[in-house]
Amino acid sequence: MIVALVNQTRGAGRTTLAVHLAGELALQGRRVAVLDTDLRSGALEWADCRRRNGLPALFETIGIASPDLRCGVWGLHAGFDHVIIDTPAASTTALRAALLAADTVLVPTHPERDAVGRCAATLQLVVEALAAEPALTASMVLTQAPAGLEIEPGTEMTVCGLRLPVAAAVVGERMSFAMSRSTGLLVQEIDFVGPAEVDVRRLAGEVFGHGRAGETG
Repeated sequence: MIVALVNQTRGAGRTTLAVHLAGELALQGRRVAVLDTDLRSGALEWADCRRRNGLPALFETIGIASPDLRCGVWGLHAGFDHVIIDTPAASTTALRAALLAADTVLVPTHPERDAVGRCAATLQLVVEALAAEPALTASMVLTQAPAGLEIEPGTEMTVCGLRLPVAAAVVGERMSFAMSRSTGLLVQEIDFVGPAEVDVRRLAGEVFGHGRAGETG
């Protein structure tokens, strides 16, 4: 599966979700590549931090320019079970390229009304892509969610007349995510079966449809 993380708003959680979903899949024994279309920060920066701290790579992290993304994904897909695309903020070119390459699109956003409203331009492009490619799927993912927030399966969100499903799995505001950004560790390595790890595992199960070997719930 090819999954793209898109949102033209800064700080929405694209890179955090990209590397942690990839890490969760890798822990399940899947072959995973993360493609960073920023080439300056994002997943590449996280991977460099991990390398500087002497931590082994759990998955491939590859920088790729937006114009090369679709052909690059086709070339990589045969060698990996999943490819995750991390896109930069404020780049319509990268967003469009990711939409053309993806099977599934995730739009991370903070749950506050203003933050959701700032997704309108992104959602417009996603909705246009969904209309053009019936096989494409997309959903919003709430990040930095307050404690106790629950989303019923099948929930949809409307922003400026644009409607998109919302993932039932939400990602809370957790200190271990901040620690991950500064160390290159995954939250799965920082606090196994802690709240952040559980959030990531639930989202991975919802998006990719499988869990770790021997896991029953």
